[in-house]
Amino acid sequence: MKLRTGFYAYLAIASCLGVAVSRSNFHWGLLTLSLVYLYMIYRLNDKSGKLFYLTILFTAGFSGYMTYVENNNVSLHHESESQFSATVHSPVIIDGNKASFQIKSLKNEVLMVEYYMKLEEEALQLRELTLGDSCNWSGSLKQPQQASNPHAFDYKNYLYEQKIHWIFSLNSLPQACLSPSQTTFLTSIKHYRQKGINLINQYVDQPTSSFMISLIFGDRSKLDRDILDAYQQLGLVHLLAISGLHVGIITAATFYIGIRIGLTRQWMNVILIGLLPFYVLLAGGAPSVMRAATMTGVALTLMLMKKKVFSIDTIGLACIFVLLLNPYYLYHIGFQLSFSVSLSLLLASGILQKMQNGIAQLFIVSMIAQVASLPLLLHHFYQFSFWSPLLNVIFVPFYSLYVLPISFLLFFVLFLSPDHVMLFVPLLTYPLECMNFLALKIAEFPIGTLVFGKPNTLLMAAYGLAVIFFFYMWEINKRWLGTIVLLTCLVFQWNIDYVNPYGKVVVLDIGQGDAIYISLPFNKGDYLIDTGGAFTFQQEEWKDREKEFHSGSDVLVPFLKAEGVRRLDKLVLTHGDFDHIGNVESLWGEVDIGEVIVPQGFGVSEYEKEILKVEKKRGASINVAVSNAGWNAGKASFLYLHPTKFYENKNEGSIVLFAELGNKKWLFTGDIEEEGERDLLHHYPNLNVDVLKVGHHGSKTSSTGSFLRKIRPDVAIISAGRNNRFGHPHQEVLERLSQVEAEVYRTDIQGAIIYRFTHRGGTFSTIIP
Repeated sequence: MKLRTGFYAYLAIASCLGVAVSRSNFHWGLLTLSLVYLYMIYRLNDKSGKLFYLTILFTAGFSGYMTYVENNNVSLHHESESQFSATVHSPVIIDGNKASFQIKSLKNEVLMVEYYMKLEEEALQLRELTLGDSCNWSGSLKQPQQASNPHAFDYKNYLYEQKIHWIFSLNSLPQACLSPSQTTFLTSIKHYRQKGINLINQYVDQPTSSFMISLIFGDRSKLDRDILDAYQQLGLVHLLAISGLHVGIITAATFYIGIRIGLTRQWMNVILIGLLPFYVLLAGGAPSVMRAATMTGVALTLMLMKKKVFSIDTIGLACIFVLLLNPYYLYHIGFQLSFSVSLSLLLASGILQKMQNGIAQLFIVSMIAQVASLPLLLHHFYQFSFWSPLLNVIFVPFYSLYVLPISFLLFFVLFLSPDHVMLFVPLLTYPLECMNFLALKIAEFPIGTLVFGKPNTLLMAAYGLAVIFFFYMWEINKRWLGTIVLLTCLVFQWNIDYVNPYGKVVVLDIGQGDAIYISLPFNKGDYLIDTGGAFTFQQEEWKDREKEFHSGSDVLVPFLKAEGVRRLDKLVLTHGDFDHIGNVESLWGEVDIGEVIVPQGFGVSEYEKEILKVEKKRGASINVAVSNAGWNAGKASFLYLHPTKFYENKNEGSIVLFAELGNKKWLFTGDIEEEGERDLLHHYPNLNVDVLKVGHHGSKTSSTGSFLRKIRPDVAIISAGRNNRFGHPHQEVLERLSQVEAEVYRTDIQGAIIYRFTHRGGTFSTIIP
């Protein structure tokens, strides 16, 4: 193989490997990959050895650079500090009664601020804060919450990669702030960006304003959640991010205007090179914008120097530059998708140029992008949509040829004459409404979007090789072979549970509630005991938030998708309390349910009736748990022990399920209290338990001393919310468990509790050590 192009692309890959080797827990695997990559470089026809030695240098250099950045990414503050003199570092975001923004302390460290307003009038005071204002702040420092469930978003790591180590919870708002005598360049740019966003919000109604802000300034925080989820599910979310398309349109428009007013091409190239960094900052500095702007800047610079460079080298230089600015960008999904898709399209440019039909070309472009991003989509979102290539044929021209130009046109009208902008807003509003309606309806179809789950490390490697092989086969006109290899990986992951000898029990950190997932080896069964659900309390309307956290859609459903769960064989609802069944509706349309098990008397409340009605309509069978009945699956067995009669108290009438899993005896007790425990022992006096799911989240009315002394569990698992208002688990219960020498696991302290097993036995682990 003769080395002709891609010199800087090879170095970019070496840079990525260097960063990854330094930070990853998978050191040996990445080191092996690096050695294989170096061997490939060595085998290239690179007689001078220049590329080979530079690859070693870049791999080692970026590894050392990442190590240096990591060692210096530490906080200079301590948890005991409560008073700060600091400047406002980001715009204030107000959502209901919560305000959040960043401040920069005198030690030049950024802190994330949160404040829960007590009075509606405080929002006016917060909106008066502007970037650069210097204030005296009073509050308390606390560490950000790390991920407490498998596959969950890690907020602590997200802030860490922005070099933010603390959340500063304000006691009250500052009484007096000083405006800066002079602002820095970056602060001025942030001011202009915020003014532009405020201008759009002031004169353009939702949801049109949120789309304009997303496309012009790169801020998607105000986009409707349902629409954003639909675009993400259908593989269209890239249209809502600033990318090469935006930079290309802006560059071309500016170049055309400059030429029309009499400037030379050379002068316009110089002006554009100077303006591109401004636009990157105005657009929020996302990796995709930096990639597009850097590639454009490199191309313009080489044009000025009258040097020719291949596009693949341009993207390599852009990658190296972005990683030099911030090596943490390697772990940003925007960086990963932007560079992988751009590189694949560049490599496939020869194929695309041969196609004469514009629609067919657009379809192939979409398909290439889908294939290139497939491993990343499965890793981050656990699913992909077969609708994507077809929908991109419709949505890409709509956004690139209509929505984007009209959005910029409306902004310029806003800038010149705000009072007249409403005459033109309908040009964007009505077409957007139609296309969003189409996206929402297609996203509701049960077919097209396939949930595969999160690939493990070996599968990710296999996908990466399969994608490379796919494009290589396309290049040599053996597309069928590349397609077969890629489909083989997909089919294998789709059926991987059938060959998986491991099962698991996961007690999710669902807050103040219960949600327990059981998966048996070799795909013999997937079960869910309760769903969790947060209690809602009536409050003043101004306190309601647009984006309220929901344990069903934000914890339970993403977890099941990451596990590759498309169907639950059984959903056991132990009783009708909302903290056990409140998230059932989150499963509708996301996961099929074969059978719903309920206790005697279930269906009294309106919400219980709604659950039964909808589940029947969706094809699930509804059965009442019968004491001393159960089922066997593989080498596991399940038996309902309770209730044996109807109880007026829902807690006492909870379903109690006894299971033998992984060579251990489990007792899942719902919320039974003293009466239920007494009745349980009356009917099963010889009950022997290895693992107890502690009843009623550790309430002192459950887990009585006589009950615990009788069953004597080795392990006790308590599912309770952090700082819950009920005081669960109660200290008396913890003392009783200590007296029977049970090892206690708590979701409020250790996050999700996981038991991974085979039929011979298993091991416990927690998400938070």
